[in-house]
Amino acid sequence: MDVDGVMAQLKANFPGGGLDRVEECLRILVGQRPADYLHDEQEPTRLFFPGISALPWHDTTQLPWVADMEAAYEQIRDEFLALRTEQARFAPYEDLYTKELGWQGWDTYQLYRNGAWRAEALSRCPGTHAAVERTPHGPRDGMFTILNPGVHITPHTGGVNLLLTAHLPLVVPPGCSIKVADDERTWAPGKVILFDDSFIHEAWNRGTEQRAVLLWDIWHPELTPVEVQALEFLMPRFQQYLVTV
Repeated sequence: MDVDGVMAQLKANFPGGGLDRVEECLRILVGQRPADYLHDEQEPTRLFFPGISALPWHDTTQLPWVADMEAAYEQIRDEFLALRTEQARFAPYEDLYTKELGWQGWDTYQLYRNGAWRAEALSRCPGTHAAVERTPHGPRDGMFTILNPGVHITPHTGGVNLLLTAHLPLVVPPGCSIKVADDERTWAPGKVILFDDSFIHEAWNRGTEQRAVLLWDIWHPELTPVEVQALEFLMPRFQQYLVTV
């Protein structure tokens, strides 16, 4: 990737400045500068954005979009349950970059990927679409996910620190939990949780019933508006670069 050429294009598109951290991110990506990770259990090995906090879990109480999402819980849950009743296809998760399939027993119904909503999802889940669109969602992934009884999603990392992962729990039987870094928590139906999946994390369903959540990505809240605009412009290039390296 020609960083100087990319930055020239960005500066032409966003002439107001504020792109220094974006440039540093690009130079880290191509190996021109080292990444300075801020936490021993953080592994943003795919894409590291400098100068933003490294927290396994993020407090949702001060985020204005959370209350609106939680208010839509019942409608979103009902759309998910309708998919299950109508036997919509849920499939193993496919990694965005490596195309490898995820854990057996962790099944997903894709809503959007690379920022593009599936036509079927728009038709079948209009309330979910409207609710997610009212959040500062990123372009990576949005999906309903099911974790079957007895399944352990083993420790792993998403590898990108500029996007956070949000869950709106829909169906939470006893015996289910998620651990990010060294902090293990559970889900509560209708209550959003937000974590940085560049930290090592894992999840369990130790119970006897399926656990279900709405999962989608959120821009890190410490990114500035111009940084988000620049990153939205760059994401297709990032993804193309990461697939080839």
